Amino acid sequence: MRGIRLAKESDLKNLTEIYNQAILQGTCNAFTEVFEVEDRRAWFASHQNEHYPLYVYEKDDQAVGFAYFTAYRPGRLAMRGTAEISYYVHQDYRGIGIGSQLMEFALAQAEELEFDTLIAILLSVNEGSIALLQKFGFAEWGRLLGAVQLPIGRCDHLYYGRKTGV
Repeated sequence: MRGIRLAKESDLKNLTEIYNQAILQGTCNAFTEVFEVEDRRAWFASHQNEHYPLYVYEKDDQAVGFAYFTAYRPGRLAMRGTAEISYYVHQDYRGIGIGSQLMEFALAQAEELEFDTLIAILLSVNEGSIALLQKFGFAEWGRLLGAVQLPIGRCDHLYYGRKTGV
């Protein structure tokens, strides 16, 4: 099977592996230590709802990529139309359009979920993610200069944003 669907508990091991690959790459997020599956269980549970869902891209009966929404500034009702979007693809499946398919799907879902503003928070050294965001109409809305200390050195923390069609 191939396609995008809501995540299931049985996906958690693959999702953790994909996330850990991004951590080990060293340019995808600000984590420096990998996670055990158990460490990601609360995160997974927080996305088992209608408003902030977790989607997986399935290929050969396994999750090889995922995208999800997170509340931006939770509890502040005036910001309920704004969500953070995140996405990750297994290293063996990058460069074949899965990230684009996840983004296209997520953008359509954002409108259904009545998000009028999407924010992506990323590192300035994550060139692949910047290219994907720009391809889908995101623009740099903010930059925290030198805010991130990675093993490769300091980099900026970026905020990319986009209005949806809502």
